[in-house]
Amino acid sequence: MKIFNKEKNSNNKEDTQTGAEDSEAQNSGYSAEEASESGENLKQSPVEPSQKSAEAACREENEILKDQLFRLAADFDNFRKRVVRQMEENRKSVTEQVLLDFVEVTDNFDRALKSARTAEDMQSIIDGIEHLSKQFFSILEKYGLERIKCEKGSEFDPHKHEAVQHIETSDVPDNTIVDVYRPGYTLDSKVVRPAMVSVASNPDNAEK
Repeated sequence: MKIFNKEKNSNNKEDTQTGAEDSEAQNSGYSAEEASESGENLKQSPVEPSQKSAEAACREENEILKDQLFRLAADFDNFRKRVVRQMEENRKSVTEQVLLDFVEVTDNFDRALKSARTAEDMQSIIDGIEHLSKQFFSILEKYGLERIKCEKGSEFDPHKHEAVQHIETSDVPDNTIVDVYRPGYTLDSKVVRPAMVSVASNPDNAEK
């Protein structure tokens, strides 16, 4: 009888422990399997920033960059137009000043012509023309134009002179300027028109 009671008491203890475990599982709201699945889901889905929030930030940054690009393009276009306008104004201003300088020469030409019609002294007419020539050339020099030094007997320079004729002669050294047909000019040290000359060609050097 005592043995039966021990076995019964043992079974009752096991049933009590099992019931307590089931009761705890029920009180927690999860079964053992559900708890295991929940743990796996947490491992598979780590916490990340919202996808929609990231896309919205990218769109906002893109709009800001586009706005900056459009502003820069507009500023550059305005700058280009301003430079073109300023260059045109400068060109007109320089042209106006040059023309006003030569208008004075034109006025002196008119005076010289009136004097020439009534002048009896030819020398006075020549002096007047020389004065006008100097005045005219002084205006050219004012704007950077200079006459190329070119004289008979000087050495021919192909960078400054244009040989329109070669004359065979032994009177002057070979490659020497024999005559000047038209003066040349430089503008700010740049040759804008070479001097037109004839050049000596020594026949003795040609035979050698």
